[in-house]
Amino acid sequence: MEKIVIDFLKELGYESSVIDKEQEKRVNEMLEWYKGKTKQHNYQIFNGKKLVKRVYKSLNIASQLCADLSDFFYNEKLDITIDNARVQKKINECLEQNGFLDNSNKLMQLVKALGTGAYVAYLDNDVLKINYNNATNIVILESDKGEVQDVLFWSSKKVLKGTEYYINAHILKDGGYTIYNRKYIKKNNSENFEKIDLGETEEIETHSYVPRFSMLFTPEVNNKDINSPYGISCYANATDTILALDRAYDSFDNEIALGRKRVYVPTNAIQFNINDNGEAVPAFDENDIAFYAYPGKDNDKLVESSFDLRIDQITSAIQGQLNLLTSKVGLGHNYYKFKDGQVYVNTDNIVSTNSDVYRKIKKQENIITKAITQLIYAIAELIGIKTKFNVSIFYDDTIIEDTEKSRQQAQTEYNSKLISKAQYYRDVYKLKDPEAIKFAEQMNKEIKEQTITDGNEFNLVE
Repeated sequence: MEKIVIDFLKELGYESSVIDKEQEKRVNEMLEWYKGKTKQHNYQIFNGKKLVKRVYKSLNIASQLCADLSDFFYNEKLDITIDNARVQKKINECLEQNGFLDNSNKLMQLVKALGTGAYVAYLDNDVLKINYNNATNIVILESDKGEVQDVLFWSSKKVLKGTEYYINAHILKDGGYTIYNRKYIKKNNSENFEKIDLGETEEIETHSYVPRFSMLFTPEVNNKDINSPYGISCYANATDTILALDRAYDSFDNEIALGRKRVYVPTNAIQFNINDNGEAVPAFDENDIAFYAYPGKDNDKLVESSFDLRIDQITSAIQGQLNLLTSKVGLGHNYYKFKDGQVYVNTDNIVSTNSDVYRKIKKQENIITKAITQLIYAIAELIGIKTKFNVSIFYDDTIIEDTEKSRQQAQTEYNSKLISKAQYYRDVYKLKDPEAIKFAEQMNKEIKEQTITDGNEFNLVE
């Protein structure tokens, strides 16, 4: 934690104890795994003469896990519906100008990696802006039963003159939220922080209890500190498995390198021969790494070495570690396939509605729904929308069901007159109630005009 942030907290009356040093340590550790190789990837092997330093190769699986998990929620099928067309239009404009979907997907990847994230809405010269904050720059100051009340966000940025620091604190008081903004610069070759005047925006009385931030967490209990208000990385309890996976992958690469065919040639054979033109030419190409020269006798013969590669066995070991890892992080068993030296998503894997994966997805959706809803209410207040409205969030259902199987089931139920046409369109095409009813009416009209009823022709009576 930067000293300027600690000093500002003291200015607000908070003791340094609000800064959870263990949380910082956990976040930095999980961030290291997210980047790929960690200190645990360093090892040594004794070759009979000395210890040789080595580094395990890495599949960088932690970042892939987080990206795939984020795609479950923030993809092109995410639908934010507001029951007021005018409000919907204005909110959509604000979200689009802030690249909401793309930036939220990136933020969710870091939430999965580090456990915590946040949206912050604010006005910049009367233009609505959204900040996307990850766990490295979030300090929770006050929370009650999982509800964050007071929070501080901070960030730093390299500039030509040095480093700029931004601090944004949201403190709930009797009359509503007060927002504190600070900006400092630490010039090059200086240890002092110079405060930059922000004018009236340094302290904003919102006179509202609607927070202008909303928090994102992973749904798992933080078993590293059950009293912590912060979330926990999705792979915090799977780092041993990630390391075991990387060891297996390293063995896969070593198997190819160490299994290279070699030809051992006595040094007396590496001589020059005379060709038909009387020119001296080497018997072997000294740059050919397939040959290895060793001191030998005149009668020594060439010795060839080659080994059977254990590709299938090592591939099986990698697949086993992948299955264990995905089960631990909420992707279920057999989500990935290791093939041709790469990790692919198993497209044959269907998430059942009666599985642990489905339940974890729904838990995460509940948290995201709350965060997006709070963000939209904050945006509405900032841009002056006074109308009351409701927000509904719909996610991509195709990841948790077999589309073809759902279609067949809906068709069977419709043929058996167990469901209506409108319900069929809801189930198969994922239409909402008004859309499904309107579509059913339109189809009925077209069927009658074309003298067809549910696919069966009939003659109109004149």
